[in-house]
Amino acid sequence: MRQEELREEFTRLTRLETLKDCSDLLDIYLKYFFEVIRKNPGESKTTAESEAKLVHQMIFTKMGHLKELIKGFEYEKDGVKLNKIVDPTVIASHIRNLFETVAMFNLVFINPATADEKTILYNLWVSAGLKFRQRFEIVVKKGESQEKLDNEKQQIEDLKTEIEDTALYKSLDKKEQNKIQTKLTNKDYKIQFKDSKVDFLSWQRTVPVMGIKEGLMDTIYTYFSLYAHPSNVSVFQFADMFKKDDNPFLYLTTFNLKTFSF
Repeated sequence: MRQEELREEFTRLTRLETLKDCSDLLDIYLKYFFEVIRKNPGESKTTAESEAKLVHQMIFTKMGHLKELIKGFEYEKDGVKLNKIVDPTVIASHIRNLFETVAMFNLVFINPATADEKTILYNLWVSAGLKFRQRFEIVVKKGESQEKLDNEKQQIEDLKTEIEDTALYKSLDKKEQNKIQTKLTNKDYKIQFKDSKVDFLSWQRTVPVMGIKEGLMDTIYTYFSLYAHPSNVSVFQFADMFKKDDNPFLYLTTFNLKTFSF
């Protein structure tokens, strides 16, 4: 490919002006992720490393489903046909899930600077998931399921103890230790260590953790959340998405995909 052709292809795959452009870019990402998965089949040294690989595979499958979603949907019944459309609200909801998955991957597996930071972030993440699953205790029957829940209760306690036994946790003052205890209680893990302080993060504030310059995507998570929930805003905007004249759903879909690729 000549330099001019390469420049044109790069421009096409960064501007993403059509659904085909979006699909072609997703193909590139999917090829990359699949190659990484295929070339790293060996056993992992730790459970955390094994689960990091699984999260990578989850991102791959989520992107594959995203590629299928932009193929669109059409319907015909009793001679009445709905022309093919792509629903930007569905795309936005899926991208929000990918945003959280990529943010979690960076927060738990990439961003921690020391072994103790990694232990605390990973244990908070695992504990949060197990505590959410404990909610099912009221509906499980006696036997194997109850035994599993009991084992997970012990695991939650062991994770807490392991956090408290790290040199980093012990070096924090009481106020900062209490912040970690708050996250354990609230079934959350979004924290960052800065100068012996525990910094609480929201999903919006994980953007810099992912290596994106602060300020570039400050409101993008809120934008996707408007569509992930049946808010009034998502409903009245839906009414304007499928006008025959200019097909705004196409622009909104490509915008969502451009943000995702960024």
